[in-house]
Amino acid sequence: MKNGMRSILLLVLACICAASAIFPFLSSLSSLPKEVRVERVIDGDTFVADGKRFRLLGIDAPERGQRCYGEAKNFLKKRIEGRKVSLEYDRKKRDSYGRYLVYVWLNGSLINRELIARGYAVYRNYGERLKHEGELSMPASGCVASIDTCEECIGVSYFRWNAPGNDCEGGEFVKLKNFCDFPCNLTGWKICNLANECFELKNARIEKTLYIYSGCGENKDNEIYLCPERKCKAIWNNKGERFELLTPGNKVVLSVSTAE
Repeated sequence: MKNGMRSILLLVLACICAASAIFPFLSSLSSLPKEVRVERVIDGDTFVADGKRFRLLGIDAPERGQRCYGEAKNFLKKRIEGRKVSLEYDRKKRDSYGRYLVYVWLNGSLINRELIARGYAVYRNYGERLKHEGELSMPASGCVASIDTCEECIGVSYFRWNAPGNDCEGGEFVKLKNFCDFPCNLTGWKICNLANECFELKNARIEKTLYIYSGCGENKDNEIYLCPERKCKAIWNNKGERFELLTPGNKVVLSVSTAE
């Protein structure tokens, strides 16, 4: 009898522990706003409601200073500012800036899709599998067609600056990812480190991914070797580094610091 009671007690304790782990998760999900009144539109893909910031999923509207910035912002402002909208979430609920990532619905219309269809934003999934990808995945058109360029498409998937073993034997590398549906020619572009040492990319092209190694080797379709001065030497400092990608005109497209 005592053993039976002990087993029941242990089972109850296990259930309590499991519940304590699950409830915060369920609570966080239940706290996600499902319907809000839009207070202010910040730009073509971001707005404020209930004192929180929201970012429209699956799209990328022009940034301040880019062509079509004002047009995209004004369109979203006229559509949703001051109105009550419904929100839908995907796997990833927030971005690195703390903004809620949402699909915005108004009177049965998906606003994310409207922005792309009207030519005020381009489709971007940033490597995520989106539930409304079929509705959003369409070629850039209208006002934003000219800004859907390689400068906007390339991101850093992985940066191995502090590699174990020999840096010259495939240890150090950067993995770039192309988020657009067309290839990008990176020949003549440069990568630079924290010490402002820069290395020009030769015959570099990226379809989906591109590995850039600091050592020497045979270039392939998705692998290139910098091999500075035909001698293998480490490019990135193991104590902390920065990776920058620059266009031939020396415009910084990407900047990733190990301190971030």
